[in-house]
Amino acid sequence: TELIKRLTKIKPLKVHVDSRTSPYPGCQVNRFIFPDDKVSWLVRYHGYAPVNYTAPNIANQTGDLVDPAEITKIQFNKVNCSVVKGKTWKIDRTSYHGDYNIVNGYPQNPKGRTGMVGRGCLARWGPNKAADTVVTRWHRDDKGEIVKMEGLPVLEFVAIYKQNFQQWAIPGGRVKPNERVFETIKREFSEEALANLSRPVSEQQRIAEMLSEHFRLGITVYKGYVDDPRNTDNAWIETIAVNYHDSTGNSFSNFPLKQDDDTGSGVQWKPIDQNIDLFANHEWIIEKVCYHRDAYNPIKEPKRRNTQVWMTQTSPT
Repeated sequence: TELIKRLTKIKPLKVHVDSRTSPYPGCQVNRFIFPDDKVSWLVRYHGYAPVNYTAPNIANQTGDLVDPAEITKIQFNKVNCSVVKGKTWKIDRTSYHGDYNIVNGYPQNPKGRTGMVGRGCLARWGPNKAADTVVTRWHRDDKGEIVKMEGLPVLEFVAIYKQNFQQWAIPGGRVKPNERVFETIKREFSEEALANLSRPVSEQQRIAEMLSEHFRLGITVYKGYVDDPRNTDNAWIETIAVNYHDSTGNSFSNFPLKQDDDTGSGVQWKPIDQNIDLFANHEWIIEKVCYHRDAYNPIKEPKRRNTQVWMTQTSPT
């Protein structure tokens, strides 16, 4: 079909561009620097000396939300169940890309080296599951007409500003234990884009009803590894990105988006009418949404340093 032809034109997702940036987020720790052609585990690299770092707030935490430093009881590549204070917790430690390697007892990043071992600021050893919500509508002019460029309609999406990374991003966050992915999608969008937790209870209930009504049908546009600056050789982020589209402009326009504050953060409807630099691999996700919705696609090569390292299957060294 024509849609399949367009999808095949999407550029492959480059990996370990953001995953090798220094300093590591939230600290002044620098990664071990190495050339692009040494990212893959298939390439032997005897001089590889990654920095060991786990953020103090992660290393010192206990409970169901953060893994312990001792990993001998963790069953990787499986859904783990544990009972804490009489409650059963399920933690999905499988990867969207199949089984990952365990080297010397530690999970190995399936997409290659990052220049850092440990967990960084990530809660889980191995895959840290997340979910991203791409809410879109058509970009319209003052007369209410859909704006077109090169004969194709232009999309808008709900974007949040990540102050700590100084980049715009798609609303999303980690999947909590016992939480289904689509529960995460609604929760994260309501918290990040709508600032739901700071509203009165009656307003929270109204927003929850709106989300249940409008988040019924979505398109999963991506499921897999995320090139994220928080990744390490032993811990990484994987996400599922779902697109919810308002074709009439009468549904999502009623969502009370979080307003800008003095920190420069906030939430906006951003038109996809020019090349934009987004957090992690979010440009690639937005590009896929444009193809799915038959919309104008201005996304070009991400405005970051050049690399020729692409997604590849890995095996043990």
